[in-house]
Amino acid sequence: MKKEIKTDYYDTFTCIADKCSFTCCQEWKIAVDDDTYIKWNCLSLIKQNNNYLDQYVKQKDGTRVIGLNEQKQCPFLNEQKLCNLVLNFGDEVLSETCAIFPRQIHEFADRKEYSLVSCCPEVVDLMNQQDKICFTKNMFDMDKDILLQIRTMMITIMQNQHFSISKSVMMIFYILLDIHEKESVLKKEIDEYKDEAVLKELSDTIDNMQFLSLNTFEENNELFLDMAENYRKQELYTSYLEPIAVIAENLSRDYDKRKIIVQLQKFERQFSSYEKLFRNYLVVEIFSNSLMPESDFESIVVMIQWIAMEYVIMRHSIFLSWLLDEQEKLSYTVVRNYIVVISRMMGYDQEDICEYLEKSFENLIWEWGYLALIIGEE
Repeated sequence: MKKEIKTDYYDTFTCIADKCSFTCCQEWKIAVDDDTYIKWNCLSLIKQNNNYLDQYVKQKDGTRVIGLNEQKQCPFLNEQKLCNLVLNFGDEVLSETCAIFPRQIHEFADRKEYSLVSCCPEVVDLMNQQDKICFTKNMFDMDKDILLQIRTMMITIMQNQHFSISKSVMMIFYILLDIHEKESVLKKEIDEYKDEAVLKELSDTIDNMQFLSLNTFEENNELFLDMAENYRKQELYTSYLEPIAVIAENLSRDYDKRKIIVQLQKFERQFSSYEKLFRNYLVVEIFSNSLMPESDFESIVVMIQWIAMEYVIMRHSIFLSWLLDEQEKLSYTVVRNYIVVISRMMGYDQEDICEYLEKSFENLIWEWGYLALIIGEE
C-alpha cells in the first residue's frame, strides 16, 4: 500500500458553498474532463434553462471548459450561489475539477500526496490558522528519492524563522543553481546544504549585498502588469485588477522616488504582520507544486521561479491595493483576496509555465541576481 502524505489540516477543509465570500464558480476557467463530457451527453434529455448540458461546453486553449455567462459566472450557479447541477443531478455529475477543488492530489510510484490550493479563501483561512505547516507522514525520513530530499531541504529552509521570507527564497534558489551546475548530486551533499554553518555563511553573504528597493518595485510593477494584461482584456477579476492596474500604469510612467520609498517602508511594516501566513503559503506551494510525478530537477528549478514570481506579484498587488485604499492598517480580507486572485491567475500547468517563462525571459533558468531583484530585501 502506498504511503499517503497530507498537509495536517487537509481533512479539516469543508466547502461552505453559498456562504463563500469568493466563489470558485466566478471568473474562472472550469475544465470539463472527457468522462464528464461523455456523461453530460448521456444527460442530454435533461434541460438546464432550455439548453442541453453539452451546449455549455466551449473549447478554450485546446481544452473543454464550461462557458461563462455575461456575468463571468458558471451558468449553473443560481441566485443563491448554489450549483444547479448538484441540486438537480447530485455530486456525481460534476466535472473532476469541480468535484476535487480545492484539493490537489499527486500520485507517485511509492506514495500519494494531498494538499489544498490557495485559490480558495477557506484554504487561505486554514493556512492562516496554522502556526507551522506540518504533514501527516514524516516525509523527512523518506530518503530514497533525491528529488524528494531536495524538496525537503527547501521546506526546511523556508520554515527556518531565523531567515526572512525573502532571504529564504534567495537561499533556496542559490542552492538549486549550485546543484544545477553539477552533473549529479548525492544525498549527503543535500544534507550539507541544510547544515547550520553552511546556511549561516550563505545568509551572511546575502546580508553583505546591496538591494535597491526602487529597482525591485519597478520590476514587480512590470511583472504585475504583464500578468494582469490578458485578464484585463477578458474583463476577468475586474473589481480586483482594474483599480490597482491603473495605479500600476501611472507608476510605470512616473513616480516620486522619495515618496514611494517612504510608502514601501510603511507598507513593509504592515505586510510583515502576515509573515506567518506567507511562510505557510510558500511551504505549501513548495510541497504541492515544486515536485510533480513527472518532475526532473530542472522542472523543480522552474517551479521555484514561478512560485517566487507568484509571491512577489501577490505582494505587489497588495501594496497597490493598500495605496489605493490609503489605509494605515492592511486588512486581512485584502490580503486573503489577492492571494486567491493571483493564485487563480497563475494556476498554469508546467508546460504553460515553461512557455510563459521562455517567451518573457532570455533563458528558462534565471540567473540568481534576477530572482534576488524581484524578491528584494525585507
